[in-house]
Amino acid sequence: MMTKKIKWLICFAFVASVAYSCKNVLDVKPTNFVSDEAVFKDITLTNQFVTNIYSSLLSGFDRRDAGLGQDWSVGFGLLDMATDDIEAHASLNVNLIQTGDLNSSNFNFSTEMWQANYVLIRKANILLARIDAVPTTETALKARLKAEGRFLRAFGYAELIKAFGGVPLIITEQKISEDLEVPRNSYEECVKFIVAECDAAAADLLPIYGESDLGRATKGAALALKARVLLYYASPLNNPSNDQTRWADAAKAAKDVMNLNVYDTYPDFYRLFMDKQGNKEVIFAKKYGRPGRIHETAWKLAMSIEAPSVIGGAWGGFHATQNLVDCYEMKDGKSINDPSSNYVKNDPYKDRDSRLDKSILRNGSSWKGVTVETFEGGNANKVSNGDRTKTGYGLKKFIDEKYVTAADVYQGADNDWIFMRYAEILLIYAEAQNEAVGPDGTVLEAINKVRKRAGQPDLTAMGKTQMRDKIINERRVELAFEEHRFYDVRRWKLGATYFNQPVRKVKIIKNNDGSFVYTDEVLENRQFKEHYNLLPIPQIELERNRKLVQNKDY
Repeated sequence: MMTKKIKWLICFAFVASVAYSCKNVLDVKPTNFVSDEAVFKDITLTNQFVTNIYSSLLSGFDRRDAGLGQDWSVGFGLLDMATDDIEAHASLNVNLIQTGDLNSSNFNFSTEMWQANYVLIRKANILLARIDAVPTTETALKARLKAEGRFLRAFGYAELIKAFGGVPLIITEQKISEDLEVPRNSYEECVKFIVAECDAAAADLLPIYGESDLGRATKGAALALKARVLLYYASPLNNPSNDQTRWADAAKAAKDVMNLNVYDTYPDFYRLFMDKQGNKEVIFAKKYGRPGRIHETAWKLAMSIEAPSVIGGAWGGFHATQNLVDCYEMKDGKSINDPSSNYVKNDPYKDRDSRLDKSILRNGSSWKGVTVETFEGGNANKVSNGDRTKTGYGLKKFIDEKYVTAADVYQGADNDWIFMRYAEILLIYAEAQNEAVGPDGTVLEAINKVRKRAGQPDLTAMGKTQMRDKIINERRVELAFEEHRFYDVRRWKLGATYFNQPVRKVKIIKNNDGSFVYTDEVLENRQFKEHYNLLPIPQIELERNRKLVQNKDY
């Protein structure tokens, strides 16, 4: 945890940052400075303080590869860059996991996750300690704000435990005079706390909000967080005895979200990640909006193409792997490895799952008015070595095609980072129910609803093991790049199967007649050590808090 000096600085930062005004309630801008005492004497200022807690959420668009406070590196990396789905830019710190060099001192994402989430938790604790004394006749609003604070604190802890295992549960407003060195709670204690907080928050949160309050936690968000946490609790990493009641609890929690009848899958998989109004799939997201709150994904991760109207300063920091591309089924639902499929090696993208072309740029993709050429000598391979595609693929998901010019791109993008969406809930239910009772009709119904949007055929009756494999693959393609893969493989304890294997790219040669020859090649070999299933507690935190105990083997 933090020294008294650091804690004092955070207290000061809290006082200095609580007053905000906003056009959209979650798109905040500082106006002036007010005392913390004033904040909790006025329900409007208290409301704005809650808004400020939302701004502390660490999203996939916010990660700083160079570490917390190094804003120049924000948006240059995703956690999933440390998986078999993505090859990152060679300069990125996240590559330390892939080379087997991870330790407690060198992984910047780990340090940022620990610190950012405890800052969020501290703000929530301040709110929860003081909100009952706020004078107001708006009792329903006060109850809702309190519930939002409990949800946000639970969310911060959920982010911490999936990365580190058990962490110190700090649930009161710490004072400078207190002993700030706090030991770790067990993983199970943390899970029970988060689940209880989600239940309590859900009781006072609204099922839906008006447009001005989009982004606030809803009843569905609290129940969805509970379902996700219980799924992880039931998974092999955390459930070595395979306690079936844990799977049943996770299935029930997901079903509670489904039974709200608030959410649905959004018709367009690509636009799902751009469209905000009327998007019933989004359960909880971090809000962005030009010009005050933007992210830089549109140029730091976007594919670099030699075409002035498109390149827009793109840095090409993201490269999807052939490993992932091979996981997208044919349109008839067959694997490309099935001899009875119509897969053609030298026409590999024909008749594939539509999510491939809505997530990944590949040779022949139409992108911002240009045809993408990832063949040798093509427009995606003519740019400088540092920016050209390393695998033959680039990122389409999250990147809004409307940003064409360099001026557009450098202004930053404002689509939201979706933490939780309805398709994930359907897949949580399918996985948990399959493990608890087997692949019954409700499992098929849930997974087939996800597949239906992609135009993939329904799955039919099969055994539990076969269904488990289908769910693993469905999560991989449906939730690609949304930072689920990083944790999914760990909680399934399948790191040796997926992360300890060579990562592949495609080499494409264009013939004189316009046809292509596609050849898979090994891009790099990677290492995954079993203790990487949990991240190391940052060394700086061990030095600040002598009661912390490091995860085994670090």
